[in-house]
Amino acid sequence: MSFQASLPTAEVALSCRDVRVTFETSHEALSGVDLQLGAGEWLGLIGPNGAGKSTLLRVIAGLVDHRGQVTVTDGGPPSATDVALVPQNPVLPDGMTVTEYVLLGRTAHLGWLARESRTDRNVVGTVLRRLDLHAFAQRLVSSLSGGEAQRVVVGRALAQQAPILLLDEPTSALDLGHRNSVLELVDELRRTDGLSVMAAMHDVGTAARFADRLALIHQGRIVADGRPCDVLEPDGLSEVFATPLIVRNIEGEIVVLPAPRARTLGVPMTADETPGTERPYAPDELRSVPSLVLVNTGDGKGKSTAAFGTVLRALALEWPTAVVQFLKSGDWNTGEEKVCRRLGVDWYAAGDGFTWDSDDIDETRAKAVAAWEFARDLVAAGDHRLIVLDEVSYAMTWGWIDPAEVSAAIGARPDRVSVILTGRDMAAEVVEMADTVTEMVKVKHIFDTGVRAKKGLDY
Repeated sequence: MSFQASLPTAEVALSCRDVRVTFETSHEALSGVDLQLGAGEWLGLIGPNGAGKSTLLRVIAGLVDHRGQVTVTDGGPPSATDVALVPQNPVLPDGMTVTEYVLLGRTAHLGWLARESRTDRNVVGTVLRRLDLHAFAQRLVSSLSGGEAQRVVVGRALAQQAPILLLDEPTSALDLGHRNSVLELVDELRRTDGLSVMAAMHDVGTAARFADRLALIHQGRIVADGRPCDVLEPDGLSEVFATPLIVRNIEGEIVVLPAPRARTLGVPMTADETPGTERPYAPDELRSVPSLVLVNTGDGKGKSTAAFGTVLRALALEWPTAVVQFLKSGDWNTGEEKVCRRLGVDWYAAGDGFTWDSDDIDETRAKAVAAWEFARDLVAAGDHRLIVLDEVSYAMTWGWIDPAEVSAAIGARPDRVSVILTGRDMAAEVVEMADTVTEMVKVKHIFDTGVRAKKGLDY
């Protein structure tokens, strides 16, 4: 499996000719790579770990010594005004705010000892808004979650306004919603501003979804280069990734999956189930646990609604149930609050409306901290079989509540207390501790078109 696509010279934004990299161990990380990136094109680099994807991006960015030629449109080597790199493992300095960090992307446009201008700050402000980071502008980058930090690093590269954007696993720490929104923004800039994109991605399906062209790299060599439908061929992919893979087309999207595995545990399925497979567990192998921790996160609608549906199940079993509401409390007087109070749920509207609309951020912070202290004691008391911490993730996102403390407190709960936590961008510590995690993904929302939230349906 080896073929390569070529572009007419007039369309080439970046060219790599016989690029080779040898590290001190005499290991050749890149072996004669020939590759072109078209103006306005999205080229996806795919391949197993250690294939050379990141090394190639670092060569283009001028960070790795190499042999061979790397040139841009004018025939010279790339400079900081030509290419912007989103690295896989960025350095996030202590004491630097999100705004200050993204402003570093403007350095390539500044003269010697020059300071940022109003134009530079306007560029940064626009990037923060487009990446949904404006609420984090004054947060320290060292306080961000992995997903938030990754979006900020992408923001720094976009603020550089280079015509070529290099992405090294740009969405590995993002949830599905933010992963899609970041890539959609990059694609929009590519189409509107003529940005050329080269992205190394582990998720082959996502790479196929956004890239015009894919280059499959194996052991430092490009073994296939062309349209996603041509490169993503199951036999070749299985050989390169050293595992059986299948390729499916689902509603126009190419999906690469591991081949079905043989089940060695369980019992044969019944006639109305899939022939030739087995259940993962036999009935006598299932076990019971006294309680669970559930997390509903993501950018889609329905996180809290799903939690309140579980509250109804608990009430049907006559479980003592409580809800601590960190947002949409007070004057919101939501429909779920009304009906749950009538049904006997202990409801505590502890938050302060929406954080980003706060008139007094210090008071909002104090209320959030007090709400967590109350919730922590409520969980530890063990008087309720089910406790919902609704929209608690916002207080963690803003750095007011320590995710490690939340995880530890819930992990030490009495045996029969189940807890549901809701909110987008749930902290990694909480996700890791939880038994079941569900991510709601927004396909579309009428709110984005300027329509106000509708009482009875939205709240």
